[in-house]
Amino acid sequence: MKRKWLYALFALLCFTASRLYAQQQTVTGVVKDQNGQPLFGVSVVEKGTTHGVDTDLDGKYSLKVSGEKAVLVFSMVGTTPVERVVGSHKELNVILREEVTELTGVVVTGYQEIDKKLFTGNSQTLKIDNIRQDGVVDVGRMLEGRAAGVNVQNLSGTFGTSPKITIRGGSSIFGDTKPLWVVDGAVQEEVVNLSFEQLASGDASTLISSAISGLNANDIESIEILKDASALSLYGARALNGAVIITTKSGKRNVKTQLSYQLEESVRMIPNYSQFDLMNSQETMSVYRELEQKGYLDRATYTAAQQGGAYHIMYRNTDTYDPATGRFLLQNSPEARNAFLRKYEYANTDWFKTLFRPSLTQNHTLSLSGGGENATIYSSLGFFVDPGWTIADKVHRITGNIKTSYDLSPKVKIGVLAQGAIRNQKAPGTFSRSSNQVTGEYERDFDINPFSYALNTTRALRPYDDEGNYDYYRMNYAPMNILKELKNNYIDLKMMEYKLQSDLEVKFTPALKYKFLGSVRYAQSTQEHTMTEGSNVVGAYRANDNMIIGERNPFLYRNPDDPSALPQVVLPNGGIYKLEQNNLQSYYLRNALEYNKAFKDQEEQDKHTLKLFLGQEFRYTDRDNQSFDGYGYQFNRGGVVFTDPRIIEKVIADNAQYFDRSTGRERGVAFFSQASYGFRNRYILSGTLNYEGSNQLGRSRKARWLPTWNISGRWNVTNEHFLPATHALSNLSFRLSYGLIAGLNNIGNALPIMVSTITPRFRNQDNERLIRILSLQNSDLTWEKVYETNFGTDIGFLSNAISLSVDLYQKNSKDLLDIVRTSGMGGEINKYANDASMTTRGVELVLDTRNFKTEDFSWSTSVNFAYFKQEITSLANASNSVFNLVRETGGNVLGNPRNTLYSYDFAGLNSQGMPLFNLKGGSSDYKDIDFQDRDNILSYLKKEGAVDPNITGGLSNTFRYKNWELNFLITMQAGNKIRKAPLYKGAGYDDLSVFPREFKNRWVAPGDEALTQIPGIVSQRTLNEENKAYISRAYSAYNHSTARVVDGSFVRMKSISLSYTFDKEVLESLNLGNLSLRLQASNPFLIYAHKDLNGQDPEFFRSGGVAYPITPQYTFTINLGI
Repeated sequence: MKRKWLYALFALLCFTASRLYAQQQTVTGVVKDQNGQPLFGVSVVEKGTTHGVDTDLDGKYSLKVSGEKAVLVFSMVGTTPVERVVGSHKELNVILREEVTELTGVVVTGYQEIDKKLFTGNSQTLKIDNIRQDGVVDVGRMLEGRAAGVNVQNLSGTFGTSPKITIRGGSSIFGDTKPLWVVDGAVQEEVVNLSFEQLASGDASTLISSAISGLNANDIESIEILKDASALSLYGARALNGAVIITTKSGKRNVKTQLSYQLEESVRMIPNYSQFDLMNSQETMSVYRELEQKGYLDRATYTAAQQGGAYHIMYRNTDTYDPATGRFLLQNSPEARNAFLRKYEYANTDWFKTLFRPSLTQNHTLSLSGGGENATIYSSLGFFVDPGWTIADKVHRITGNIKTSYDLSPKVKIGVLAQGAIRNQKAPGTFSRSSNQVTGEYERDFDINPFSYALNTTRALRPYDDEGNYDYYRMNYAPMNILKELKNNYIDLKMMEYKLQSDLEVKFTPALKYKFLGSVRYAQSTQEHTMTEGSNVVGAYRANDNMIIGERNPFLYRNPDDPSALPQVVLPNGGIYKLEQNNLQSYYLRNALEYNKAFKDQEEQDKHTLKLFLGQEFRYTDRDNQSFDGYGYQFNRGGVVFTDPRIIEKVIADNAQYFDRSTGRERGVAFFSQASYGFRNRYILSGTLNYEGSNQLGRSRKARWLPTWNISGRWNVTNEHFLPATHALSNLSFRLSYGLIAGLNNIGNALPIMVSTITPRFRNQDNERLIRILSLQNSDLTWEKVYETNFGTDIGFLSNAISLSVDLYQKNSKDLLDIVRTSGMGGEINKYANDASMTTRGVELVLDTRNFKTEDFSWSTSVNFAYFKQEITSLANASNSVFNLVRETGGNVLGNPRNTLYSYDFAGLNSQGMPLFNLKGGSSDYKDIDFQDRDNILSYLKKEGAVDPNITGGLSNTFRYKNWELNFLITMQAGNKIRKAPLYKGAGYDDLSVFPREFKNRWVAPGDEALTQIPGIVSQRTLNEENKAYISRAYSAYNHSTARVVDGSFVRMKSISLSYTFDKEVLESLNLGNLSLRLQASNPFLIYAHKDLNGQDPEFFRSGGVAYPITPQYTFTINLGI
């Protein structure tokens, strides 16, 4: 009987197995990443079972499944899982995309990698593929609108210039507000350290102001922005203003070697006059007629004028006799003169078309990556070439990078990184900008910046005359033609930087590691400013056409031993050659021990986690600056030097230096420790203690050494039993931190700062050497400090399809640099001291949503928003003057945010068309205007608002349909004020000036003061009767008045991109691993800006020099891999 039952059971099992076998089917396929590269180690599992396989080195898999209703789950760490129904498919090819949800992954701090769910600080991770702007080579510019609380202001779009970046409003008043740049764990120092005002100056030094200009954006993997005291705790006394952590690409283990090539071709749009509300040549000539009637453009005046346009050319031709024709070049008759001027009246020259060109910028990157079981490698070579947006500039840059890691044994791993960059750049010749605090104006000699020239030079002028030759006008008493000048007055910049870095990791036990990091970096910039014999600069040194010019020309030599002698030319031969060199050497060493242990319960779940981090680091940075000015260098005669010794006498008499050298030596050491404890991944408590010292501070131990600390915690609520994570509420956590961080200042007067010069006496033989104190010693000069509290929450809904992070913070800045009044000891009345304080409160919001997702289509959105309120709570600022408050970069006043803009209170016009102001004591007399006034100036100046925006935000959307992807980014800034471009240049007028169309509404006749708010043109007679200096200051005050301030809020379409990734069939036919095409528009247009800006970019300071605005740019990118 039993035997029969056994036979029956055996038959039933056979029947069932045969039915199951009949239903099973085999599915094969290839799994690739979003770039088309095969993925090794992807888990392929039939859903609801434990049956699965992993993909091989080629990304291939083969799996038997239960039937057509089976669902395959493809998953890999760091990617978004994908589910596919088998159906009737025998082949299923899948693309896994990187997981972008902020609630997963790790935080890279530069010291450690920490699981986001265990991280107690505030940071934001940015994958380079999500923020990339093709054609934009400076990574700092890509941060605009991408991270909450990070404000990026593009003060200049010129290659090598750094944008102004502040995190959470900055934490210093007179000190540095730039974040710390960290690349692969080592701090990246700037070659030159520039302030906000220097960044906005347009000086040649801004060309080397970016710490990361030598870094190829295509070599970057991710960017982490650390914002609060907890996230920055290990940086302690160097993290006053936040940190930007850059991680470069690495090879991947067990991945075939892949060769990739990326080409970016960009074209920038030429500006046009329709963007700017400027008069055309006919409208401008009508103003010149009025100037002529008021005595500005008569023959007597223009014969010895410093500069002149069409009228100067006309008078020159009426005085020039042509022996070939026996006549003057122009007959001196009303008809002939009017006919001559008519040519310029209708010239309407488009200087943008003359000086700019739609050149093609190319960026090539060739990279190799891969790895085996015990080693990885990533290497790249980049070549960037920009033939120049204008005829005055061009850039060539070569970058190289190699990054390797080796497992010497199961317990020892070593990594080596080598990076280098070489840059050759050409820029228009420029001199440094200076401020004239008497007239309230910025001044720059020989400014030939093409953008500034196009906006500030009359269109009633021609680049070529009727015969096709250069049409020369006058500037600086010498002949001038901008096309010729740019060929004979230019800067060549050569920049080299190299970095060698190594890291070592030794595992003593599974929980205990030793980590070492060593980095050496060298950078050198050489700037050559060439001014040939044909330049206007050299022409100015030789301009001595008549006695009046000789007396007025400041570039001629005046013999102090013979006051009655006529001024003399002391540059009779050759030109001028200026050389400036900056060198940077930095060394960084770090040793650390890391203990990371998880103690499990009976169910093998993490019950207790303990992480200890202990270490020491040493920093060594040397900076060296050298400059030399050579006179009489004969460029067209083999470089033979012919120097008149009197020009050296002139340089000395002008209290200038024809050679100089300065050095800076910075040494720092730090000891750090951090402990973190977690209980069941629900409660995390972390504490950090640092002790750091620097030689940049006062001599006392108390001043040089500072302990910084932080305590923070996190509660992952959805890990609690009473509120487990669900589909609806997938994540809820709270973060709280409080700590002290600090920063070095760049003032450096721990010791007295002195400069060697000579006495400014009339006769050279009476001069003596002089040591001048620039800044008094402060032996107590110490760290600027910030006590910061941060409370944040992270919330996820619908399996994190909606994720929200909100942070509230308060920063109490103490011991900030201030300018204080002294007792007069030492011969100086002011000095820098740690005397100021400031409070900043703010809120940040980051919202990421996956709005819609099907097999073929997806739509995701990312929004960030930040607001802060800042107040200076303690400040002496003994150096405050009117000019320091009304200038375009603003000033610092107690009770206000840093960099607050003030203005003269405009009160209309008088009956002569002169501007009136509400001045001290109720006066409205323009003679009482004093830009150097320091006494009770807030009683009559009007506060406008901060120059820096306190509201920032960004909105990005990504749409994917099959192989297509569309992205766009909108950025916004608000809460700041902008000074409009100057309308008047003192009380002087000439026929080179250009005027905005609003100038057509200027005061012309008595009674107009009731109809317009725009001052009129003062007659030459009034200038002769009044003090010209008073009138100049009145018009300069109008430029700095309430009438010339507008709201700085704007909304910009930052980028739009459309890309297409080719599918497998096409790739196989081309023998390629991946191929994608992308078209991107960067900065295509402003959605909103104040109408009174009249084309002025709300981010750009029209400072001239080497500064250009950001411009619409269109880029085509091809990316392929083998």
